[in-house]
Amino acid sequence: MKFFTIVSAVLVAAMAITSATAAADIAADPDSACRCPNNCSHKFGDSCKFYDNGNVISGSCGNGNGGLTCLT
Repeated sequence: MKFFTIVSAVLVAAMAITSATAAADIAADPDSACRCPNNCSHKFGDSCKFYDNGNVISGSCGNGNGGLTCLT
């Protein structure tokens, strides 16, 4: 029984880490989704995601707003 408790605890911890990592990959706004400091490696045409009114918006990086921004 202890074995299953330990395995369950490890799986729950792994799922929590995965969820936190996935949430961290979504930017707060369209500009941050394609620019430094967190997304410096993004190039024109790369996929991007950002939050808008609590919703996750997907797009691709394109020219706009003084540099790369996430366009939908």
